[in-house]
Amino acid sequence: AYAYWVTYKLPIIITRASNNYGPNQHPEKFIPLFITNALEDKALPLYGDGRQVRDWIHVEDHCAGIDFIMNHGKNGEVYNIGGGNERYNIDTAHLILDELKKPHSLLEHVKDREGHDRRYALDCSKLKSLGWKAQIKFENGLKDTIQWYENNQSWWKRIKNGEFMEYYHKQYKHRFANAGLP
Repeated sequence: AYAYWVTYKLPIIITRASNNYGPNQHPEKFIPLFITNALEDKALPLYGDGRQVRDWIHVEDHCAGIDFIMNHGKNGEVYNIGGGNERYNIDTAHLILDELKKPHSLLEHVKDREGHDRRYALDCSKLKSLGWKAQIKFENGLKDTIQWYENNQSWWKRIKNGEFMEYYHKQYKHRFANAGLP
C-alpha cells in the first residue's frame, strides 16, 4: 500500500495493531484457547517458561483506533495501535484461571516454538500524540471476554470439534502428552 502512496499518491494510511482479544475470536488464539480449554478442564499449553511478553488490545479499542486514524490521521503515514497492556503470557494465563476459578495445575509448559518471539509490543507514541488511547482496561476486557466464551459455548465447541482439532493435534501433540487431546 505504501508503494502506491509513494508512486501514485493513492491516499492510504497504514495501521498495525498489537495482539487483539475479545469475543468471537477463533479458539486457536492464545486467550480464547486458554479460556475454552479451562472451561473444558483441559490442559493449557503454555510455551516455554511463559515469560513471552504480549501487548493486548481489546478488539473494540482496535476498531476505535482505526476509526480515529481515519478521521485524524495523515495519508502516507503508519500508525501503531496498541493497548498499553504488556503482560507475560503466564500472568495472562493465571488471570484466566483465577477468573474461572480453575486450578493453576491446568497449565502445562510445552516445548517452545523455534524462533518464538519473546516480546510483541508496539511504539504507539505517534497515535497518542494525536490524542488517542485505548479505553478498555485489560482486566475488565478479559472478564468480559471470558464471560462471552462462557455464554457462547455452542459457538466455539462446534469450531473446536471440527477442522480445528486437526490443527490442534498437529500443533501440540508432539509438544506434550496431556494437551487436552481426545
